[in-house]
Parts: sequence; structure tokens; C-alpha cells
Amino acid sequence: MIPEPNFEFLHGRTTKKEIIIPESWEEDIDMDSITIHLTQVGANQDLRVKRRQGREITLDTNGLPVDCYYIIIGELLDKDS
Repeated sequence: MIPEPNFEFLHGRTTKKEIIIPESWEEDIDMDSITIHLTQVGANQDLRVKRRQGREITLDTNGLPVDCYYIIIGELLDKDS
């Protein structure tokens, strides 16, 4: 029997400096467990996460426009407790 995964993920591509995590994650995901992976597209942007506050993730670059793929992973809360 294959165990069910204990995580949720969100992925996509953005050209904006903000990524908003869905509201449902606040109820289902341990928000302290979130990891964010970025892959820049094109020129070196020195792309990085500037901050995560609540559901809002702010990205920063070296002055170039943002263009990246992202994957955000969060651990599911244990609802049996």
C-alpha cells in the first residue's frame, strides 16, 4: 500500500513580484513548513525571496523584471489530533 503524501504543492510561472498562496492553505497547511523554489528564465536576475508574510510571497531581483518558474511546498496539518 502506498502512503498518501503529507504535503501540498503549488507551481507555475510568474512575471510579477508577488505570489499569493491560496486561502485554503491557511486551514490545511503548516504555514511555518513552507519552502519556495525559484528557477529564473532568461538572463541572471539574482532572483530571491525578499519575504513571506502570511500568504504573500515577495520576490526581488537585481533590477531586471521577474520571470521565473516556482514551486511552493507545504506540509499538511495533522487533522487527526
